[in-house]
Amino acid sequence: MATIPVIGRLSFFDYFRLIFAFGVLFLEALFRVIFAIFPPLRWLVDGIKAVVENVREKSHHARQGSHKKDDSKTYTVEEDLLRLHDTEDFARYWGYPVQTHYVTTTDGYMLALHRVPSSKKDHEHNARVRLSSTPARRLERKRSLGGAQKPVVLLWHGFMMCSEVWVCSKDPKSSLAFTLADAGYDVWLGNTRGNKYSCKHRKYTLASEKFWNFSIDHLAMYDLPNTVDYILKVTGAPSLTYIGFSQGTAQGYSALSLDAHLNSKINLFIALGPAAKPSGLDNQTVATIMNQSPDLIYLLFGRKSLISSTLFWQNLFSPETFASFIDLALWFLFSCKSEMIDNKMVVYRHLYSYTSVKCMAHWFQIIRHGRFQMYDESSPVLPGGRGGHCVPKFATEHIQTPIAIFYGGQDTLADMTWLLRETATPVYCLQIEEYEHLDFLWGKGIEKAIFPAVLGLLAQCSEIQTDAIASNPDEDPYGVRNLEWITTGHVDALLDTGKGQVEDGGRNVGFEGKVSARKIVAANLLSRQKSMPVHVLGGDSEKSSSRPATPQENTQAGEAMVKAIMHSKLEGKKSFLITERGKGGGRRPSGSYPSARSRKNSDAMGVEDFEGVSGVSVLAKQPLRFLDHAVQSPAPIEVVEESEVGSGVVSPWSEREDESGEVEPPTVHPSDGGLEGM
Repeated sequence: MATIPVIGRLSFFDYFRLIFAFGVLFLEALFRVIFAIFPPLRWLVDGIKAVVENVREKSHHARQGSHKKDDSKTYTVEEDLLRLHDTEDFARYWGYPVQTHYVTTTDGYMLALHRVPSSKKDHEHNARVRLSSTPARRLERKRSLGGAQKPVVLLWHGFMMCSEVWVCSKDPKSSLAFTLADAGYDVWLGNTRGNKYSCKHRKYTLASEKFWNFSIDHLAMYDLPNTVDYILKVTGAPSLTYIGFSQGTAQGYSALSLDAHLNSKINLFIALGPAAKPSGLDNQTVATIMNQSPDLIYLLFGRKSLISSTLFWQNLFSPETFASFIDLALWFLFSCKSEMIDNKMVVYRHLYSYTSVKCMAHWFQIIRHGRFQMYDESSPVLPGGRGGHCVPKFATEHIQTPIAIFYGGQDTLADMTWLLRETATPVYCLQIEEYEHLDFLWGKGIEKAIFPAVLGLLAQCSEIQTDAIASNPDEDPYGVRNLEWITTGHVDALLDTGKGQVEDGGRNVGFEGKVSARKIVAANLLSRQKSMPVHVLGGDSEKSSSRPATPQENTQAGEAMVKAIMHSKLEGKKSFLITERGKGGGRRPSGSYPSARSRKNSDAMGVEDFEGVSGVSVLAKQPLRFLDHAVQSPAPIEVVEESEVGSGVVSPWSEREDESGEVEPPTVHPSDGGLEGM
């Protein structure tokens, strides 16, 4: 076929894969029509689901030895979580306060933000105060707390997700959002336009193609900058820390590369499972579609929401069956084994949310061209073709915000060689040896392998310190006194493991940090078992783990984890990731971060405190001075005057101007009671 004009552009197997893809989509639509026309089929499925649920409950009671008939039905934690539907449900189930805020972007989308303003302990204490104290005393306490500020953290989900992925874990210790709240941070969870919580627009409805006409460009130019501006306005904080997962990292890279002002509002960017330029897909059928024109993708999936039928199948199948299908899909597309994820029946039900087909087409363009670029509105129709224009790429090498990277040793989506070559020099980089892509949300040992390092980075880069750090910076430099499973030595060991080392006579920076989540978890369990009495360890495993650990056990577990971390570092010394020294925020790389222990007075820090530090911007009453270094870059960032609240980056191809030609600033809509407790 190679000699046949036009038709020879694709091989026989490529045509076969395309026909197969069309056939699968046709059958899926056919099944949906059949179930809609014949209700008895749906009743049959519901009956089968009820029988399976009944059998599962009986087997559960049999395992527990419960042979007595009891009219009061009791549920396990997993069964309780299966009955929760949204972010607020999960927060309230675990006893955390939660608020919902809304921000309208400059191009008209209403984005929902979920906020966890305080820890579970503080929330319970405040509830007792409200019940026991007089109105005058409550008012006095509210005034005394009015001037107190907390460091702010913004978490952003990945592709086809929503804020629920941060809170749907089986244990609140395994949730980054709840861990940060317990550590004293003001936690905000973002939601991308079009998903479950952000499906409103000032002009368009969900049925309109114009509503779904957005790509990653729009997430970078509107969603993230407008959200950051709103949060800083509500909290009064000078800056915040941004933590993104998967597409959330791409959103951070692209937004920071486009908007110079945004760099001064984000004091640290933490990338979990970075996916700015994915390596590609293992499945050749999908890869064939990926290499075609976006017009073919639109022909397959339409121009609105991407794979919206997922929720139909989720409701149709039992949690076990649906989780099995998700595992199969992850293996089919990315060769993921998903061995490090527990509680799949719960977390997988919160994995999918709506997004646009155009976003997927944008990702396919990025993979196809091998560069992190903006959406190509005039992509070549034939494979390998070139257009008559140059698509702008995101200038990530000019980012001035310090960047910390956590990536998986088994993650097929993270192209770390490209990432370190093309983006700003990170100040921290750590590999979790066994982790695949989704493990950065729900992987085993995440609270031991990642969260301590995140807390250490936050303590060193936030302009505002938590109450725990401010009250006792020498003994608790990272604010972990309320997190009994994390020790200061644990944080120090992880920070030391992921720091960069200057190499090649000062020209490059090498990152050797690698830890094993399995070894850290095993070391923790062995340490706990050695210190537990025999009668506690014997018998039912659930009973053996129900007793709270003593301070001595926590100390021993922390020491064991530190040894496991250092052992992993020694094993990983042979493999280096090398990047050029001095790009963007990493213009002054060195061997380590400044220790939070040495920061006796953060309000009095000056430039001299950070000399030689890898990209740590001078904070605490010192403005970010990244514009002073823009002349070192071959293509300086263009600074655009920002609006009252908006990001200030105006795109010529967006629908951002009103009829008079004036740019509208974003409007804010806090929900009823949304500002309560600030």
